[in-house]
Amino acid sequence: LWRQIRLPLSASVRDRLSTEFGASDPEASLLAGVVSVLGQPLGVGQGNNPTCQAARAIAMWSYTDPDYLLQLIASAASLDDLQMNFEGTLLSSNALSGGLAKGRLVEVDPVSAVLVPHLDRLYLEMGRLCADRGGDPHEWINPEMHGWWVPRRFNIAVDVPTGKLVDIDGFISRIHATFHPAYNGDQPLIHPSPAGIAVTDSSARFVGWHAIALLRVAPDPSGEMRFYFFNPNNDGGQDWGNGVHVSTSGNGEFYGESSLPFADLASRLYIFHSQPHPVESHPEVSAAETGRIRQMIVESWGADRV
Repeated sequence: LWRQIRLPLSASVRDRLSTEFGASDPEASLLAGVVSVLGQPLGVGQGNNPTCQAARAIAMWSYTDPDYLLQLIASAASLDDLQMNFEGTLLSSNALSGGLAKGRLVEVDPVSAVLVPHLDRLYLEMGRLCADRGGDPHEWINPEMHGWWVPRRFNIAVDVPTGKLVDIDGFISRIHATFHPAYNGDQPLIHPSPAGIAVTDSSARFVGWHAIALLRVAPDPSGEMRFYFFNPNNDGGQDWGNGVHVSTSGNGEFYGESSLPFADLASRLYIFHSQPHPVESHPEVSAAETGRIRQMIVESWGADRV
């Protein structure tokens, strides 16, 4: 933080912070934002912007790799540029055109105001570089963008060219083998794990794909096994239809966490990363539990994908 205290800001960043936050002292505004993000990693939000990937990245770096986050902030704030490697190719945000967010960012914190425009462009460019591979680009983007702690094994519930469900029973089994303590040898999540969900509305109709971070799996105070996760959309408690109600308090959540019973979130996951499973076998997921989750998928976002 000593570097951050004395960090000179580029003229464009000073103007951006002054415009967004009405700050007469942009350096102090950014420093306050940095302290806030480091102290409350799960307080980062995407605001009213299509930048869930970037908001999630900031939260995960603050949560597990804060020194790297500080380096990114220093580069973006002083140089108004961010460089990242993608599979050996050096990318510079200054050399890239606009990302998913068009125009100025709305309802974001100072760190996001500085970082997200760069992360947004880099994310879109990484997607472009692997667009012809035929699979979901997050298979390659997530480990390259976020860090070494994102496993390379990739799991997806849909066939990308057709959008149809594929090997859904195997996908459900791998969710359990990766995350559920009763099926993975009681192994906890060590680092936040980037994942993608199929968001549904209160009538369980498909709305779109969304980036979240899986944080932990544990029994809630009543003994029910739950997924605890970070949702960057500033609205952690939502009704996803068919009885799937996201909780943000009262079920063992820490500050900034959302949670759902294990099966409920499993029914909305469509991509996740996992470590290779050890050779020794673990209990198989029962046909009844697999069928229950499969039915929840088919009756919601998978209705037109069978």
